[in-house]
Amino acid sequence: MITETIPQLRDMRLNDKFQLAVELWDEVLQHEAEIDEPPGLAALLEQRLTDYRNGQTTGKSWEEVRSAIQVRKQS
Repeated sequence: MITETIPQLRDMRLNDKFQLAVELWDEVLQHEAEIDEPPGLAALLEQRLTDYRNGQTTGKSWEEVRSAIQVRKQS
């Protein structure tokens, strides 16, 4: 979606894309209060935290998460 909106991004070096992402994130954080939270997000996160604290669910190691991300990227 974003490369269709801003096609110049395709030609940017990876380091430049990373720097752009950092700058965009900093800009977003400056206006964080203006962002509408998706409905039910807070309740969902609270429930997941409660489940984790009660031992009803477990977290994943960084290795598991990274592996899952890499598999998705290859699909």
